[in-house]
Amino acid sequence: MLLNSVNKLKRLFVLSLVLFSVSTFSMASELPANLQVVLLSKLMPYEKALSVKPKLSIFVINDQAVYQAFNLLKAKQRNEQLGNIKFGNALPNKAYDIIYLDSQVNLSDALIYSLKFNSLLVTNEIDLVKQGITLGLSVKNGRPMFFLNKKSSDATGLSWDKTVLDIATLYN
Repeated sequence: MLLNSVNKLKRLFVLSLVLFSVSTFSMASELPANLQVVLLSKLMPYEKALSVKPKLSIFVINDQAVYQAFNLLKAKQRNEQLGNIKFGNALPNKAYDIIYLDSQVNLSDALIYSLKFNSLLVTNEIDLVKQGITLGLSVKNGRPMFFLNKKSSDATGLSWDKTVLDIATLYN
């Protein structure tokens, strides 16, 4: 039990360092793709269902830079949790653990997909998080921020560690 607590503290410390270092570089209104991907990869150990999967499947819709950033992270850092990474311009027909989407995707279709497959929907559009997309990664006042729609998160069966709930801006 003590080892578990120590590991949680280590992960929280690493996450805090990443957030701090990213905040010094992000003065734009949107996080660069590579930083979004790194932050998302640091969050995955804090979600119960995703943290126990040996490989996460990821589908990126309409964002070539994010798709390339996922592939680069997988190749360079040999991130063993990243599995199948695909790109497309519409929601896939099969289940993926994480769907990264943009504002061109039909919101109702995305929400139905996430409920059907218990997928984590991620975006950099905060308005979409307010409307039901589960997780947003963006910049607020020059700092990287996590935005979490608690209602859609609960509906898809996601269970976030208290650490994430404490640092994210929550919407219901």
